Amino acid sequence: MSWRSGIDSATLQQRSKIYRTIRRFFDDRGVAEVTTPVLGASGVSDLHIQSLSLVDDGQSWFLQSSPEYSMKRLLASGSGSIYQICPAFRAGELGSKHNTEFSMLEWYRVGYSLEELVAEVATLLQQALDVNQVQTSEFRFTTYRELFTSRFDVNPHDAGIETLRGLIFAENLTADHIDNIDDDATRNECLDLLFASCIEPGLDEPTFVLEFPAGQAALAKIAANDQYDVVARRFELYWQGMELANGYDELTDPAELRQRFEKNNTQRVARGLIEMAPDKKLLASMSELPDCAGVAIGLDRLVMLLCGKTSIDEVLTFSRQRL
Repeated sequence: MSWRSGIDSATLQQRSKIYRTIRRFFDDRGVAEVTTPVLGASGVSDLHIQSLSLVDDGQSWFLQSSPEYSMKRLLASGSGSIYQICPAFRAGELGSKHNTEFSMLEWYRVGYSLEELVAEVATLLQQALDVNQVQTSEFRFTTYRELFTSRFDVNPHDAGIETLRGLIFAENLTADHIDNIDDDATRNECLDLLFASCIEPGLDEPTFVLEFPAGQAALAKIAANDQYDVVARRFELYWQGMELANGYDELTDPAELRQRFEKNNTQRVARGLIEMAPDKKLLASMSELPDCAGVAIGLDRLVMLLCGKTSIDEVLTFSRQRL
């Protein structure tokens, strides 16, 4: 039985330096650091995120998969631009890039466009690279459609499920986890499998991918782009074939948010997953949520990349396998 930590002394010190860099970055910009509860009254209804729960005094509570709901209530209360570094929890996630409990950097910029937030993420990443003396190629900015069309010669925004299943078959990908339910969720699972298996591994340099399919909007706004595709106003950042950040032009319409929660639960029930009651206080706050853009970065993955590590166990004090 080993009682030792998985992180060595040098990496521990470098991780601390990365945190100091982040806090200086936001302090210089007048963005307030906040702390919100790890425990929440609601989990998330997203099909691909399973919440951990506990019962206390007869009531169920959920360990938060991100601080998003509480931070948005703060924004609606008039906090202004805010950030936090905090633990987050997701069931069923364990591996070289995943841990049940992980560290997240999340921030929201009031009045920012999505493009302004992308530029700010790039600036923060560049500062982290400089401070840690890590060299990389120039940042790349592209769209989901550009990457998908280049790889498969198919527009992901209008391709049907059968077309996507045909691509999966042609690539000889294992799709046992994809349900035979012809709904939006199945279509998105097909897109996810193709992107994760055939495109993501080749994104070696820091790459910002914008204009995701509308069905993958989560809590982002939806709009038509210059090519008349209806897309999600969100982006993801990839580096060395790994997702690092996920940002939104934040949805502020309470009716639309409720509809998305209901649709998620319909899809969950169809797949034998438990329904997740919507966060009533989040819904009540949405009418006061200011126009803003927000992003979350997986800090453990960022530390891995900056420290040249290949496993999340090497940058955590005690990963789940060491508990």
